[in-house]
Amino acid sequence: MTATTQIWLWIAFIGMALGSVAFGLKAAGQRHREGMEFSMVSFFITLWAATMYLSMILSETVLFDFKGQHILFWGRYLDWVITTPLLLLDLGIISGVRPKLILGVIGADVFMIVTGFIATLEGAPTNYLWYAISCGAFLAILGALFTEFSDTARLRDGKVKQLFLRLRNILTVLWFGYPIVWLLGTEGLQTINVGFETACYAILDLCAKVGFGLVLVSAGRDVLSEASSGERRQQVAEAYLNEPTSRR
Repeated sequence: MTATTQIWLWIAFIGMALGSVAFGLKAAGQRHREGMEFSMVSFFITLWAATMYLSMILSETVLFDFKGQHILFWGRYLDWVITTPLLLLDLGIISGVRPKLILGVIGADVFMIVTGFIATLEGAPTNYLWYAISCGAFLAILGALFTEFSDTARLRDGKVKQLFLRLRNILTVLWFGYPIVWLLGTEGLQTINVGFETACYAILDLCAKVGFGLVLVSAGRDVLSEASSGERRQQVAEAYLNEPTSRR
């Protein structure tokens, strides 16, 4: 493992660890208040990511000289299969969309990560088939975020709606970076080296987890309380279902 790779793994670990401390303190300060679950979810997202980055630093979730070609950081996929569903859970709660739809999108997300991992294990050209399948699941997730999720969020309080749109756009832009890095990196076309690939993933992860969480928990207390209210979310979901299709 090169020095550059190690440095970026440490940067990501430290960033995630600091993020988990900040979110943990935020959650502790919001005890017995509606909306504190967003800080708790952000805490667990960054804590799990920090744990996985530490495991990669210690080479516990790394396969060296995989198939005689490259280093396989399988800890990344163990990170993503836990953290990305939690990010979508946040978006689902804020939008007010039906719980069953949230579960469906989370299922598609897990499928996306698993098929992406299979693509990593396979050699060319089979890896590109699994990569395309994984990208298909990604597009299905985006489709749900920009239709059902967004249409439901439109019926929410103005500030809650704006928070959802901001977080949805942040996640969309950042998540587009992952398949691009995979395709150009050591698991795909191998046009960038492992050090640069690790740097790209580290930056994307920090922005998509710590950055996303900071934007979320920085929303006003009234906004987070309104977003997390089970009664209000149920009212919004029912209003969306009862709304004429022509108005959606």
